[in-house]
Amino acid sequence: MSVDAAAPVVRRTCFTDGTVGTQCGQFINDFCNSVTANVAFGNNQARCYNTPNFKCDLGAFYEFSADAAPPPAIPSVVNCVNTLNNVTNTCGGLGGFGNVAGGGFTFSLDPNQGQCGQLEAPAGN
Repeated sequence: MSVDAAAPVVRRTCFTDGTVGTQCGQFINDFCNSVTANVAFGNNQARCYNTPNFKCDLGAFYEFSADAAPPPAIPSVVNCVNTLNNVTNTCGGLGGFGNVAGGGFTFSLDPNQGQCGQLEAPAGN
């Protein structure tokens, strides 16, 4: 008899306003598989993806560690995918952020107006 490992516990917070971008979910696997370099503690890796009507900002922030001076680390692809799929499936297209219990990284998915490389909103006059 085999015992399956329990699914990781994903904690997430949904954004409550902003751009609704249900199309951002299509970029999760690409983003999570692209974060292959070490990230220093307190830093992040992020990517921006364009859709025809808005952009999707995805990020992996090395936020939690039990070590006083943690070494750089590579985010878990599985934790990234599980967290961002949870955000996509439960946040109504507004995006959000979260992590897997015990993991060091917080993952975020944020739809925004405009296209990658542009400001999200023009400066006020």
